[in-house]
Amino acid sequence: MTDAEQTLFGVLDKELDKRGYKPRDVKVKPISSGGANYTSKLFLVDVTTPKEDLKLFAKVAIIAGQLRQTMSADWLFATERLTYTKIAKFYENLQEKHNLSEDVKLKFPKFYGCNDEYGKETVIMENLVASGYKPFNRLKSIDWQHASASVEYLAKFHALSFALAKDFPEEFKELSDIKYEIGSQARDDEISKSMWEKIIKGAIAVAKDEHKSRVLSYFQNMPKFNSYNKPIGKPVLSHGDFRVSNLLFKARGEVSGISFYVYLHLYT
Repeated sequence: MTDAEQTLFGVLDKELDKRGYKPRDVKVKPISSGGANYTSKLFLVDVTTPKEDLKLFAKVAIIAGQLRQTMSADWLFATERLTYTKIAKFYENLQEKHNLSEDVKLKFPKFYGCNDEYGKETVIMENLVASGYKPFNRLKSIDWQHASASVEYLAKFHALSFALAKDFPEEFKELSDIKYEIGSQARDDEISKSMWEKIIKGAIAVAKDEHKSRVLSYFQNMPKFNSYNKPIGKPVLSHGDFRVSNLLFKARGEVSGISFYVYLHLYT
């Protein structure tokens, strides 16, 4: 059994005991994302109990060392936990409060628990694929049906941010006061330096001779990444990785999309 599997079984035992799923039979199957996910080990989990059977999906952190620091993985995992443990609950309560019908609600995967231990960060949720959801091929151009469903889903996510700010201003302020970190850290390490040198050399190599100096000048004077993500006006909780590889779709007459929230950027 791998370290990631041992970590997962520990979290599963704690969370399933808490929910009274005893006795039970638990089967864990490692899966591959085909290169779409490299920070975590992914698993499918089947739980059989007299109470009910569960189809679960789990992620266990495997990123370590310098790469973990370079990718700001501490922040990514913490924000993912925040999404499922707090933000999802806020949004679900808001939709109930305003009596939104089931067909228009923003829906999150059912959350079963997490682990915040450093290097063993774990998230467990329902397996949406077992409920008929499917990924879109990330190597293909997205079509109108899937694109429009995705934008509608994202619009609901942003709308709930404004509703949260209006109905629960103190809670929203607490969330939006979280400092935006990605791209703002001082990075003098050799890995980041060599990575950027490679990117710049590659860009200059393919540029026309008359454009090479302009390309170099652009990189030398480029603003920090986070300067592009600061709000012009009112702050909003915005998904930071809303792309095809993080979306699952299910056809119900028309396509409707739902996202596994990898992390949020909190624009303040």
